[in-house]
Amino acid sequence: MSFIDSVSKIAKGVGKFFTSSSIGSSLAKTALLGFALSKVAKSINKQNDAQQDKGAQVNITPDTSNNVPVIYGQSYTNGIITDAYLAPDKKTMWACLTICEMTGNKIDGTASQISIDEVYYDGFRLIFSTDGNTVQKIYDDSGNSSDKFNGLIKVYGFVDGSANPVRFSTETAGNGTTADNLFPNWTANHDMSGLVFAIVKITYNAKNKVTSLGNFQFKISNTMNQPGDVLFDYMTNTRYGAGIPQAEIYISWQCKVYLI
Repeated sequence: MSFIDSVSKIAKGVGKFFTSSSIGSSLAKTALLGFALSKVAKSINKQNDAQQDKGAQVNITPDTSNNVPVIYGQSYTNGIITDAYLAPDKKTMWACLTICEMTGNKIDGTASQISIDEVYYDGFRLIFSTDGNTVQKIYDDSGNSSDKFNGLIKVYGFVDGSANPVRFSTETAGNGTTADNLFPNWTANHDMSGLVFAIVKITYNAKNKVTSLGNFQFKISNTMNQPGDVLFDYMTNTRYGAGIPQAEIYISWQCKVYLI
């Protein structure tokens, strides 16, 4: 058995595992191209369990309307699938989930800071082992725990590009490897600049029901949380905002923002 046996479809942000070895990603200046798969046909002969898994070549058209969000303050958000890789053994899946844009400076000139506080998988909060990336336990809303995903899921966080691995706020340790040295087939050209994202590694396990990418959700905190700072950032940012020159904006001593 492998991930191929569980393939059905991917749609906007929640993905099933698919059969092609690699899905390329492309970053535009103001939007990230997400991928949407309609249907992936199974090409498996189930009459003989000993027979080698078979797959089908998949052609994918980028979805140019699947934009990367901007997060101010604190929010829970799903990652957008922007790249994926199925290992030759068809039992290990890698995915890049883009979470949000990096924001600019506050009105006083200090840089905003974004952190990845918590990670959820199919509604369960993930608790990691001592390395800060390998799932050890999961918790539900009632506080009940399970170790059924122990060692099967790994999550690596990055803030402001592939060269900036970070630890999750709940952990004392975290990944120190750059994304291009972690994700299969990535190079230094996959810089993911200006983006917050996570790389996920999943190992197939039918017994513990790890047979698809599932639904990942991230709790994100941004130190830019005041209305004046938020408005100023969105008005002036040339990547995702209105791109208004700062010289055309008047800021009063009461931190009220005016467009002049």
